[in-house]
Amino acid sequence: MKKRSTHLKRMLYCCFCFIFLIIILPSCKKDKKTPNYLAGSNENINTWILDSLKRYYYWNEQLPSGPDIGLSPKDFFNSVRNGADRFSYINIPNDATTNIPNNRNFGFDYATVSDQNSTRVIGIIKLVLKDSPASRAGLKRGDYISKINGKTLTSANAQALQDEILNSERFSLGLAELNNNTWTDTRTVDLAKGVILDQKEISKVIESDGKKVGYLYFLDFNGGLASSLTAVFSNFKSEGITDLILDLRYNAGGQVAEAAAICAMIVQNIAYDKPFITYKGNKNGGTRTESIGTAATFDRTVNFNVLLQQNLGLSKVYILSTAATASASEVMINNLKPFIQVVQIGEKTRGKDEASFRIFDSRIPKQVNWEMHPIVYKLFNAQGIGNYSSGINPDVAVNEFNTLPLLPLGDQADPLVKTAIARITGKIAKTGISANSMLSGGFRSGNILMDSRVQSAQQSMVITHR
Repeated sequence: MKKRSTHLKRMLYCCFCFIFLIIILPSCKKDKKTPNYLAGSNENINTWILDSLKRYYYWNEQLPSGPDIGLSPKDFFNSVRNGADRFSYINIPNDATTNIPNNRNFGFDYATVSDQNSTRVIGIIKLVLKDSPASRAGLKRGDYISKINGKTLTSANAQALQDEILNSERFSLGLAELNNNTWTDTRTVDLAKGVILDQKEISKVIESDGKKVGYLYFLDFNGGLASSLTAVFSNFKSEGITDLILDLRYNAGGQVAEAAAICAMIVQNIAYDKPFITYKGNKNGGTRTESIGTAATFDRTVNFNVLLQQNLGLSKVYILSTAATASASEVMINNLKPFIQVVQIGEKTRGKDEASFRIFDSRIPKQVNWEMHPIVYKLFNAQGIGNYSSGINPDVAVNEFNTLPLLPLGDQADPLVKTAIARITGKIAKTGISANSMLSGGFRSGNILMDSRVQSAQQSMVITHR
């Protein structure tokens, strides 16, 4: 019995997103008075949902009493979900009608902003994924969108046109240029969904005023990331960089193991047993603290001694952020602070200070096809600091739309990079809106890639019900 308890304790480590571990646990005991509902009925499914939430859900003590179990499973789940819960969801795998719209397979993200000189709204492409339908169509960061599916963007229809993209298999974009304060339509691009592979990092060494600055951008904390970045950190170390800019402006998260491993290659005076992250759940989940070594090597993709060999020994790091920065990216910002000084530049982050389980029915035959991804833990750093559900505010506020058109990621003239380099070299960065910019940022985000991924990428571990 003691051996089984120790095994479960080890396996109940939670890694934010995309870690798929199978843990066999007994199903929650049902009240003897619970009716034996017909398999597949709403009542049967919803009883299973409620039974699971009562055991694992972070807000299990605030679940409503006497909920309507006759509702459809999705409506029932939403009816009992806590008002403070923005990220838990339920779906049937491979059933698109139950999934959160997620059009990453188009391969781009955009924002809509307003023209200061008129009521016109324009879309700005923020990111184009490599080897994607968007990149093959010739789209690039900084391109302007004037039309979606032949309809001119306005403040009134921007949301509806975004929804058209999210719920489609193909659509068209009308591109435009701004010349002499006049918008001119240029060409139309047709896009269809396609398969997109993992995105390679962008890294470089920037020399400025006698400083050697390492710059690193990556899109996800996918499994194996830290191992693949050891060569990058080895190069930074051999080049003798004095400072590091970590660009997480569009990073919506991933495995906390990868975040911990990257931290281990950055900070000075690191050791395997130094506390790194604390998970706080309900009375059933309890509280668990992991050291940076345990966290970094949990998914067994990298050896801690290998990480130490690439360690830069830095006392300060510059992290670039926007509202799309979330999940494991926020863990990196918050959990680096007990080790070194973190200078956050850009915008306030998304505010996902939580971790979730994937819960599904493993009975044979299976009675419930739905899978749940409920929040089960709140996350804290080694000093017990967390509670950033409203986002982490930057130390230096900078809007990347201050200078248009948007520049390639890592460009020294990019407002966020420019500000970081100015801080490093001791010079003041001028990040005001450029004279030829006729747009004002902050109207709204297109949410085609980033925000939908934050919501859809909640899997942290698997709970099977028997």
